[in-house]
Parts: sequence; C-alpha cells; structure tokens
Amino acid sequence: NMGVTERLLIMETMNNIKIDQLRLNIPYDEIYQVENSQSLPKEVIVADNLLHLAWLFKSNTVSHGHNGYTSSYNFGSGEQGGNISVMWNESRKDMGILVDFTATGKALYESLAELHGIPVNWKKIIEELYEKMGHISRLDIATDLINYGFSVNEIIQRLKNEESFFLNTQGNKINANRFKIIGSYSEAQTLYIGSRKSDAFLRIYDKKVEQDRADGLYRNLARNCNDWIRVEAEFKHRLAKELGKYITTLTADNIYPYLLGCVLERWSLVDREE
Repeated sequence: NMGVTERLLIMETMNNIKIDQLRLNIPYDEIYQVENSQSLPKEVIVADNLLHLAWLFKSNTVSHGHNGYTSSYNFGSGEQGGNISVMWNESRKDMGILVDFTATGKALYESLAELHGIPVNWKKIIEELYEKMGHISRLDIATDLINYGFSVNEIIQRLKNEESFFLNTQGNKINANRFKIIGSYSEAQTLYIGSRKSDAFLRIYDKKVEQDRADGLYRNLARNCNDWIRVEAEFKHRLAKELGKYITTLTADNIYPYLLGCVLERWSLVDREE
C-alpha cells in the first residue's frame, strides 16, 4: 500500500497534464502594425495574427467586456461556455488586448486546429507572445488521476490527522488555515489551498462526482472509472507572467512535465516522518 506521497509522485509520469484556462495579454501598440483592410477591429486582428481565431471559428459575437475592458469579440460556442474572448478598452491602452480562453473554449480551439491539420503548439505561441513584449496573465495547470485508488476525503483526513502535510516552495508546512474544504465533514469532495484572490491557488476535487450528472460532458468516463481526482493549480498576475517567461526558456516543445514541476514545487504533499 503506497503512501500518498509516492502516489502523487506518479503524477510526474502521467501524460494528461494540460493547460486548462489561459489568459494572454498583448500590448495595445501592436494595432499599429495592422493593415486596415479587414472587417474585424484592429485589436481582434492582433489576436488573430497570433492565434488564427477568425480562420478556425467561422462566426463571432460582439459583446461588452468585463474587468475594465469595454469591448469584446467572442469566438466559439457561447452556450457551451466554450468561448475565447478578445477584450480591450480604447481609453485604457495600458491594459493591453486580453485574450481569454475558458477551459472548454481552449479545448474547442485545439480540436478545431487539429481538424484543420495544424495542431496548436503552446510553447511557440507563448514565445511569440513574449517576443511582442506581451505576457500570460492567468495560467491554470490541471492533471487527472483516474483509477489511482485516490480519494479527496482520504487526503483531507490525513491532513486533519497531521499524517500528511503540504509544503510550500520554501519547504515550510502550509498552515491548515490556508485550507478550505467543501462537502460534508465526513465526506469532503473539494479541497482548496490558498485564496482565490492570491497569485497561486490549488484545487483538488472529485471529478467523478462532478461529471456523473445528466449534463456532465464526460459522464461516460465518470460512470466507468472507480475514482477520478482532478488537481488544478491556478496561477495569476505576477506568477502567471513569470511562468510564461519560464516557458520561453525551455528547450523542449513538451512543456507539460515542467509545468507539473512548478505545481509540485509550490504544493508538495508529504507524509509525516515515522
């Protein structure tokens, strides 16, 4: 019977690490490089030059931006939440042009690109973004543990009984007051570490329960597995920007093991020394 730690180390060998949600910030000045011959606003063309959104998505909708952005062009299917929004505010050029991928929007973008025979290479896109002096303002890294005999509840009970601890980047124990538990005391389904407002936030939850609903996109998989735990790390602001810069320094196109390394370094689950 492996300890929690050994089992979490297996995560490093898994191939289903992925970038889940993503926000890219392109400097507003890029609009001055754009020819004014197309029907799209210059701000959208800037995003399109990097991501080929208009070519992959035949239609788009115009709406109001949010979080201080006033204009928004959305690609994808709004009703599924699968959209990619290009947002800007002409009177706040310092905020840049924001390209916001929801998790389902990003998955849709990748499958459309693959259908058209040009699989998405995030390493190259991120390099190009940073060459334009842009940056990532949010990056979520997710990994799925399916049939590992894992339970969120077990991790939480071990943390409560001080049989396991999370260590931070400095190797210090993360205080229990940084944890938030969702679900009943006896059967917890979600564990949050850190605050949603901070630059780094970890969520561990029972994906089997979440997807085993009539509207679950992966209901079939949820029905047919014994257990399914999702681990999601959310990096924002300064940390997301630094992580993007770090990605540009990597030599390998497969950036995912490195991304997982960033997660494990910040939240390392260890068992108490006997």
